Amino acid sequence: MRHLLEAIRQHVVLVEQSVRSGHAFPESSSREQQLSALIEFVLRPMLPLRYGLMVGSAFSTDDLVTREDAVLIYDSLYALPLGSRLTACEYVYALCETRLHLDGDQFVEALHNIASLKKLHRAKATAHDVSPTHHLGLFGARYAQLSDDKLNPYLGYIFARTSADPRALHQQLEWLIETDALRAEHTPDAVVCFDEGWILTRQTLAGEPAVPRSSFAKFGVWRPGANLLPLVYLLLNVSLSQIQLRGPDLLRVLSVLARQRGDSRAH
Repeated sequence: MRHLLEAIRQHVVLVEQSVRSGHAFPESSSREQQLSALIEFVLRPMLPLRYGLMVGSAFSTDDLVTREDAVLIYDSLYALPLGSRLTACEYVYALCETRLHLDGDQFVEALHNIASLKKLHRAKATAHDVSPTHHLGLFGARYAQLSDDKLNPYLGYIFARTSADPRALHQQLEWLIETDALRAEHTPDAVVCFDEGWILTRQTLAGEPAVPRSSFAKFGVWRPGANLLPLVYLLLNVSLSQIQLRGPDLLRVLSVLARQRGDSRAH
C-alpha cells in the first residue's frame, strides 16, 4: 500500500506543475482551448488509455443532446467511430467541466451541463453485461433488468483553478436541490478547486467520498492539503472502474435502416 500511494504522489506532481504554471488553465483563451488543456494536462496523465477523452457532446437514441460541448470520458475500445464531436451516450462514462474561476453563475452553468448528460436515457447495464457488446443470456437476465442495480450511471466533474467560497457554492447546490431546480441524482460527483485546495464531493453517511456503488447521503467539502491530487486521482479511477457500460442496440438501428431501404424500393 505504501509503495502504491508513493507512486501516485510522485506521478501527480506533473499535473500539479501544469496547474501552477498555468498550462492546465490557460488565461485569455477560448472555451475550446480550456477544454483541450484540461484533457492534455489534467485528465490524460491520470487515466488509463482505455478511457478516451474528447471535446464534444453526447446524444441519446431519442435524439436529445447534452447542453454544451464539454470534455467527455468515453470507452475508447468499444465506442463507434463517428468522426464528429458527437458520441452516443451509451459509450460515455463522464462529463467534465472546467473553469478558470468558479463563481456562482459559472457554477450553475456547469451544474446544468452535467445534469443534461445525466438526464439522457440509456438502457441500464447489469451484471449480465460482460462488455458493452456482449450480454449473457442466463437465467435471471429479465430480473436483472427489472432490479434497481444499475451499473452504468453517468459521472460528472467540475475542475477549477480558483473559486468563490466553497461553503457558498455548497449552499447554492443545496438550494437548487431544495427548490427542485436540480435533482440530486443529476448533480456532480465532485467539484475540485486546485489553487484553494478543496474538493466538494458526494459523501456517505460516514462522511467518506461516495463512489458509484456506495450510498449517497449528502455533500461535503474536503480540504486534503497535499493529498488533493492523489485523492482526485484515486476518486476518478475508482469511480470509473465501477462503471460497466452497455452499448446501443445496433441491431435495432440496422432494422430501421433496412426498412427504409425497403420503403424506397417500393416507390
